[in-house]
Amino acid sequence: MLLPFVAFLVLIAAAAGVQLTIRMRSMEPGGVTVAAPVAGERYRPMLRLLSDEDLEFVPSHLRATVRADRRMLFRRYLKCLARDYGRLLSGVRLAMVRSGIERPELARALAKNRLLFALALCRIEYRLTLHAAGLGHVDVSNLVEALDSLRGQVAAFTPTAAGAAA
Repeated sequence: MLLPFVAFLVLIAAAAGVQLTIRMRSMEPGGVTVAAPVAGERYRPMLRLLSDEDLEFVPSHLRATVRADRRMLFRRYLKCLARDYGRLLSGVRLAMVRSGIERPELARALAKNRLLFALALCRIEYRLTLHAAGLGHVDVSNLVEALDSLRGQVAAFTPTAAGAAA
């Protein structure tokens, strides 16, 4: 009786590991080494996309379809958010390498930040699954804030055009 339960737990842990690996890879820039400026405002619509507040105006027989379409759009936003986050992270790494100053504490902090971001992506995907079943809500505000924070770090590492020209 204990063996099936343990096997189930191992299966869940393996699935979670695969999901985490997929999320970590989704943040790899794919050959892009220059961090383009990314505004967190681009992702603000995600904060309301899964809200049911404006569904009262949709006929009841179409609500499930509208909710499914919104989840699909939300996942596209999430994919772009992860890609932009990966680009910004790559930009910070590149700036660290080019600076010539060894900063192991910053490298550890970036690695931890990347892992936490990937875990947050997994948690949101789990909540999207629950949302599809009509349970709970999805909050992405912490990811948008993390993107804005990383963008600020990139700005701190990257010299401005005026400062570079002087």
